Amino acid sequence: MSTASYTPAAQAAHTHLVTIVHRHLESSALWTSLSTHPASSTLPRPLLTGVPPSPQQVEWVLPVDLREKWSPRKMAEVFDAMPAGVWGSDAKGATRKKRLLLAVVAEDSAVAYYFVHDGVVKPRQN
Repeated sequence: MSTASYTPAAQAAHTHLVTIVHRHLESSALWTSLSTHPASSTLPRPLLTGVPPSPQQVEWVLPVDLREKWSPRKMAEVFDAMPAGVWGSDAKGATRKKRLLLAVVAEDSAVAYYFVHDGVVKPRQN
């Protein structure tokens, strides 16, 4: 999916979602080093990166509207577009698989966050 297929209305909606999530992460969740990665020929949707207060490692954030329909294929397109490399470590120190934080924005600008992993990940045991 390329940005050429986006309508101006879709581009404006994505920009609005990125702005809402960026402000929430910065002011309410106290993230630092926030950066926006605009949609491009290689990146199907705009993404954010930043560092949460704990643990101190870079996280990728995908802002979406609550009313959007997401399929495994669309999610795979986003994961495939994300850069290769080291994705940090899990609680036991093992290398972490690709993951992103899905930032779901409701009509009233409330934001709910969910971790989404690329592939199957063994659940944590408490």
